[in-house]
Amino acid sequence: MSLLAIILLLFSIFNAIYSGPAPVVPVAQIPQPYGFGYEFGDGLGMTQHRSETADTAGIVRGRYGFRDPQGLYRNVEYIADSNGYRAVIRSNEPGAASQNTADAVFIVQPPPPAVVAQALRRPVTVVAVKK
Repeated sequence: MSLLAIILLLFSIFNAIYSGPAPVVPVAQIPQPYGFGYEFGDGLGMTQHRSETADTAGIVRGRYGFRDPQGLYRNVEYIADSNGYRAVIRSNEPGAASQNTADAVFIVQPPPPAVVAQALRRPVTVVAVKK
């Protein structure tokens, strides 16, 4: 190794040890507007959807949800901005309750009769058959 290479190596090590970490320079991030969405179904009564938009102020708005063949659904509408994330959830899922939790509002309706009837069915006993 040449003398010049050794001097440059020692200088680099000294500089790394005694100069400290490089200063952190904040990078201004300019919000870029966008939008997307989709909606589809399986042809048997199940549908799903989602859409979202953002503007140049960085405010994001969106919605997503589903509906099954028995009429069970959940729809969520949300906004995310300088005040945080806030959502309104509309549903008729069994076990859900209308309430305000953190920044989410739940608006719940009774489940469809077919879903209630399904929950009231007697459990089926499975028996193993030996041959």
